[in-house]
Amino acid sequence: MEKKTNYFSLLFFIRKTRLLKNGEAPICLRITVNGKRAEMQLSRDVEGSNCNCER
Repeated sequence: MEKKTNYFSLLFFIRKTRLLKNGEAPICLRITVNGKRAEMQLSRDVEGSNCNCER
């Protein structure tokens, strides 16, 4: 019997396009398992002015 390998990855990112009224940006999580994605918004925010990360 052949053993099947599963692959997964976690990606945390900041949604600068969805700034909240107080100027903060939500932190999101993308989970990918064998090519299928699921995204969720975490219950944490960061100040939008401190987001210096560019893709």
